[in-house]
Amino acid sequence: MALEREAALRKRAEDLLSEGKVSLIIGYGTNASGDVRPLMVRTPDEARNLVWNSACVHNLAAYLTREPVVAILRRGEHVGVVVKGCDARAVVTLIQESQVKRDQVYVIGMVCDGVTYPDSSGGGLSIKCGGCEVCVPLFYDDLIGDPASVTPPPGNPLADVEEMLAKTEDERWAFWHEQMEKCIRCYACRQVCPMCYCRECITEKSQPQWIDRAPLPRGNLAYHMIRAAHLAGRCSSCGECTRVCPVGIPVDMLNRFLTSRIKEAFGHECGIDCEAELFQSSFSKDKDPEHFIR
Repeated sequence: MALEREAALRKRAEDLLSEGKVSLIIGYGTNASGDVRPLMVRTPDEARNLVWNSACVHNLAAYLTREPVVAILRRGEHVGVVVKGCDARAVVTLIQESQVKRDQVYVIGMVCDGVTYPDSSGGGLSIKCGGCEVCVPLFYDDLIGDPASVTPPPGNPLADVEEMLAKTEDERWAFWHEQMEKCIRCYACRQVCPMCYCRECITEKSQPQWIDRAPLPRGNLAYHMIRAAHLAGRCSSCGECTRVCPVGIPVDMLNRFLTSRIKEAFGHECGIDCEAELFQSSFSKDKDPEHFIR
């Protein structure tokens, strides 16, 4: 099934580039070792290097706000991007936040059976894939694959969150204190995130300095808490932040917790509709659960 989707993806990418509908397609390829990596395809011949399999874990939406893609979009040209369901939600949010123009991005949605982390010993599915509700992307220009052929993988994407909430407050604090001690402030989680597109991050400001930049528990905790707050209502739960963390901090657990609470309290899910109001800028006195605001 994956090979059929891969062949269809290559053909569609070749057609888009041949017809001049896009100047570049952001997809997946392999390196010399056979590992899957992001690949930027510029010519029809290069389209044959595109791949699709369970190791296509990267959220390629992140490249839409980075060079050289930004330069291409600035010239008024069009860019194609290959997305899974969770990645498509990130593209929608970028459009809502006016970071990319809808008519400049050609979205190639891939029906997805779930992805694995390439370095996982067991080769099991990522926790984010359990019970996935967007195996078939909700937003696309072209859809590759038969929606009827996919069944959501079993599991609960909030299993680790619920396990953490079952602990006492002291146990939770001890866990996160231990995790923050490990952080080396490499900012890999920030760099891989599609929603972290600020040209100057608050962590790099020195006048005034809002966050201690040294890799010490106090500054680390402040960095991760502020980042989680900035992603509230915007995170598509792609799990990339945890995947790239070199010291194994479950960064996305914080984001998935906030996502679940926002959905529970406000009924909001990010990246569903380009025309919908942004969570951070919308307010309803009838739906807001905080009585003191009314």
